Amino acid sequence: MKPNRIRKHPAKATAAALASWVLVQSISVPSIAVAQDVIPVVLHGEDNNKPYAFLDADGAPAGIYVRILQAAVDKMPQYDLRFENVPFKRGMDLLQSGQIMAFFPPYLRDDRNWVERYSVPILSETVVAICSKDYVLSHDLRVFPDDFTGARFANNAGYRLAGEDFFDMVAAGEITLEEANTTESNLRFLMAGRVDCYVNERMAILAGLRELAVDKEQSRNIDETAIIGQEFGYVAFGYDPDGAWPYRDQFADDLDDVLRQMRDTGEIDQLVVDYFTY
Repeated sequence: MKPNRIRKHPAKATAAALASWVLVQSISVPSIAVAQDVIPVVLHGEDNNKPYAFLDADGAPAGIYVRILQAAVDKMPQYDLRFENVPFKRGMDLLQSGQIMAFFPPYLRDDRNWVERYSVPILSETVVAICSKDYVLSHDLRVFPDDFTGARFANNAGYRLAGEDFFDMVAAGEITLEEANTTESNLRFLMAGRVDCYVNERMAILAGLRELAVDKEQSRNIDETAIIGQEFGYVAFGYDPDGAWPYRDQFADDLDDVLRQMRDTGEIDQLVVDYFTY
């Protein structure tokens, strides 16, 4: 944009007209500059991981991570945030192939060496195994996954929450695995007796049971049998082979700074509490 210059006005031009012209220029130029500085950012998240990241009944992004990330970017006016939600496996494939800039909320895994950077940890999640009451009463379940030899497990497609020892047993035929895309589908498998056990994050399981309207009597037929571990959810950033997101690292740095502040002030914890009491 060329610098503003006061144009030569005819001698008959009034002082009022000149003052009006200067005022219009002083207002319009900065507003254009601000609009040009705002960077549009798209964050891809899971589409069916209640209560963390999913699409609501109207097809709008929802969940605890969506609320936290929206609150964070609201403190970063240089960015205009938009969410898009896809199935977990597809999201990770898109991230690995460099088709999207970021995906949330995967856990940190060493074998995902194609993830170039992770955000600061956002939420602590507890991964558990749940099994049918009949299976629990007929087996001595002390060590996971060793004591689950012969079990039929449900799993969300693409999830590796059960750990490498578990998946080694699956590969060896010592555990049978059946996968569906959603928590609700896998819980239906478990309650119907199609599988013996299911692994997922504890709050995701509880949200799935609520979604299916499982009453207290039905829930007594399911037992939590093992705490597999504590995990943190992150925003994962893949590589950018075509230079499509030159602002990526600056955005990631800015997001980390704000997330740390929100964590230290207790804002993240409050957003979680508000979500479940809304």
